[in-house]
Amino acid sequence: MRGICAITGASGYVGGCVASRLADAGWEVRALGRSRSEQERSGFTQAHFELGERVSPQALAGADALVHLAYDSSLYRWIDIERVNVEGSRRLFAAAREAGVDRIVYVSSIAAFPTASSLYGRAKLAGEQAASAAGAAIVRPGRVWGPRGAVTFGPLQRVVERLPIVPLPVPRELELYLTHEDDLAALVEGVLDRWPAGSGKLYVAVSPDWIEFGELLRSLALKAGKRPRLVELPWRPFRLGLRILEDIGAKPSFRSDGILSLVTGDKQPLARATDQTDRYGVSFRPYTLT
Repeated sequence: MRGICAITGASGYVGGCVASRLADAGWEVRALGRSRSEQERSGFTQAHFELGERVSPQALAGADALVHLAYDSSLYRWIDIERVNVEGSRRLFAAAREAGVDRIVYVSSIAAFPTASSLYGRAKLAGEQAASAAGAAIVRPGRVWGPRGAVTFGPLQRVVERLPIVPLPVPRELELYLTHEDDLAALVEGVLDRWPAGSGKLYVAVSPDWIEFGELLRSLALKAGKRPRLVELPWRPFRLGLRILEDIGAKPSFRSDGILSLVTGDKQPLARATDQTDRYGVSFRPYTLT
């Protein structure tokens, strides 16, 4: 055993990929989360943790490392996002340092950068600031994909399968930076293994070979045996419509803040890195277009 690694978000897609990789590499994974049944099914040890609430001392007792991936995406208002996701992350990092956990990795997003306008990007950036103060390594992936990641492009896949005419909610030439699930998990493993080399460093975990949004949609359509017509919509009215639906309590497949995050995203995310992933023998593969 390499030690005990506490992981938040282990029951989710990305967290599950990271947790499985670390378990296979010899770490004892302690899944921190609300649902005991999900954690028991995964085969990991478990401890109760709810982002935004007080961190139980038992959650981190004896842990050698912490990987923080949890994010509550059900929230729409900044006051709630800040209370749960930002303040919750600060509490977690403070509790980790108090418990003597010296290896901390915060999995953020390329949506986080100094001029981010989306609430998600702002929250992740604030989380990075708290992580940096705790001496953590920060990993910024793009949109994660892979064999286990059908959920990543699920809403888009359903649209291209069902409609002969597919509306494009963002410009077709929008550049998407993607991250393969196995490469991301390998980077987290490498950072933990070679600690403290990554302490305080920012890693941008994306393939340099970006693809256009329109190309991605066409690829998803071809995989489904479809050839829909793509029609670009003005993204601002589309986002406003989503926001109105959210304000009245509806839960549309696409989030208004997600649209904003895509359209106003960082144009040069790789330039933000303060250290290179090849230090750990990890390079990020391009997305395979059909």
